[in-house]
Amino acid sequence: MRYIALLIIISMAAFGTYAQDRNAEKLLEALSEKHNAYENIKADFTFHYKNLQTEGENEWTGKIIMQGEKYKLELKNSTIYYDGKTLWNHLHDPNEVNISEPPKQEDSDIINHPHQIFDIYQKDFKYKYLGKETINGQEVYVVDLYPKELDKDYSRIRLNLTQNDVQIHSARIFAKDGSRYQIEIKNMQTNQAIGDSTFVFNEEAHPDAEVIDMRF
Repeated sequence: MRYIALLIIISMAAFGTYAQDRNAEKLLEALSEKHNAYENIKADFTFHYKNLQTEGENEWTGKIIMQGEKYKLELKNSTIYYDGKTLWNHLHDPNEVNISEPPKQEDSDIINHPHQIFDIYQKDFKYKYLGKETINGQEVYVVDLYPKELDKDYSRIRLNLTQNDVQIHSARIFAKDGSRYQIEIKNMQTNQAIGDSTFVFNEEAHPDAEVIDMRF
């Protein structure tokens, strides 16, 4: 908050900032509680990348299934499986599978543990409510998250949350190198019949894949 000389303006600014933060907190709490109550989540997404310095752009689609800590993530060039302990990263070309066991400490990255995105605001970010917008005909709440640790590679994350049911519509990451990353969530389904085998790489289905075990 920027303090200014006159006491009345300071008070008004303080109240306005608190209201914005509290609105953001309420939305993030609602999002976290809702998603933690789901047995599982399936969704399609579109990933956009843009570099403001080179003007390079890229876009691709993907799918994700999450059940607790377990997930299956289908990307452009790879499919990642995680059963809560072991992670299989299947690189489609050159048909190679890397096996690892990512750490589970609280500061683990979201790439290895995407379920953390629904709770990460509680410990790693400051946040601010920016108001309402309409994106492609969809009304959303806009919340900015600022990392408490300034050595991060990004300066903020912008969440757009649907107004009717407080779901993630899209998220945008502002990297310090001038890159912009945006994910748009589509076709989200919850509480589906999903077996545990979904989150395990099936070697029998890929007999020609080269398996590289990176576990110690």
